[in-house]
Amino acid sequence: MNTVVEFEAAQLEQLLDSDPLAARMFMDNMQIPLDVQDSIIAEAGKLRQRNRAALAQVIEQHGMSELPDKINR
Repeated sequence: MNTVVEFEAAQLEQLLDSDPLAARMFMDNMQIPLDVQDSIIAEAGKLRQRNRAALAQVIEQHGMSELPDKINR
């Protein structure tokens, strides 16, 4: 995972637990399309353990990371 995805996952982890509307607004600020936001939230709800690493994988699966996974190569 790259640092950007890890940051996004950490923010979503906090926001999904405390304020789902703020989570939507955060993803909107990340310029994630609404249909992709729906998919991310649906998959996050299915996770057995919703933690930063699991959310980061969900975000990466939806292709919203603009930086390559291994930027220092």
